[in-house]
Amino acid sequence: MQEGVHSGHRERLVKKFTEFPDSFSDHELLEMFLFPLLPRKDTNEIAHRLIKSFGSIKNVFNATAEQLKTVNGVGEKTAAYIVLYGKMLKKTANVPQKQVLNPFTSFENTKREMFALFDGQKTEKFYFFLLNYNYEVVFQVEYQGNDDYSVFADTAEISKVISVHKAKFAIMAHNHPSGCVNPSAADDEATRMFYIICRLHGINLVDHIIVSKDNLFSYFSDGRINYIKENTKF
Repeated sequence: MQEGVHSGHRERLVKKFTEFPDSFSDHELLEMFLFPLLPRKDTNEIAHRLIKSFGSIKNVFNATAEQLKTVNGVGEKTAAYIVLYGKMLKKTANVPQKQVLNPFTSFENTKREMFALFDGQKTEKFYFFLLNYNYEVVFQVEYQGNDDYSVFADTAEISKVISVHKAKFAIMAHNHPSGCVNPSAADDEATRMFYIICRLHGINLVDHIIVSKDNLFSYFSDGRINYIKENTKF
């Protein structure tokens, strides 16, 4: 696609896909797939040619490189990437569905998971877990600190993650490599801040867990998280 031709078409198509991905036809999906491979060509025409030549988008991704290159506009690189993607599709289709990580069904499971998660950590580390209605982890964010005493968590990134992933609950966890799991004033303030962020997005912050080598503190079990919630004003 030469500059100036169909100006803005790609941007419009990407915007449409982000808003209505299920509305796309096969040739539109293939057209977008070809964008980075053919930055200066009309991938709409090439996508139509490919599907017309092979009969379906499935057949396109099952074709060999030599077969693909018989279609006008498809060169060595494009053919190789289409074959590569087809191979990846086959591999993922044959992989058994991984069991959903679900360590938060009971406090005993949670403790076991937390000790395993922070085992051997020499510096402070922070995790933020998003959970669905069944307390299954739908997404997690991890931050690694540079020393024993602090770790920086990007609240803007956390807010973005929360807004994208559909979740009902959240749990935050970090470790104290020093060995003392008693929460500090900074821990309380972080809990308050994350509670506010979660509530603004309609998510319930269930717990803040602090872990050491052989001990664990739970804001929920201690009643501390309820105290913070009750004394946080918006």
